[in-house]
Amino acid sequence: MKTSLSIAFITLTVLLLTGCAGKSERQFVSGCKAGGGDTAACTCIYSKLEKKFGADALEHSLHTIQQTEEFHREMISSTYQCLKE
Repeated sequence: MKTSLSIAFITLTVLLLTGCAGKSERQFVSGCKAGGGDTAACTCIYSKLEKKFGADALEHSLHTIQQTEEFHREMISSTYQCLKE
């Protein structure tokens, strides 16, 4: 769980610093990989989050300093699911 939280924190930090809306997925994957994830798992996590929240809501959540508890739970759940695949 510590690893998934680290991945989420690094990803969110990278996205907050860059702020380019059109590059959200690439930045998410880049931040996720910097946290120790591989490309396939990071892409999977992003896809699951996008499917759950929709592209616009996901982008907003990724660029918000304080995400909702639901977003955090879904991030962790998606991470576990993708790591098992």
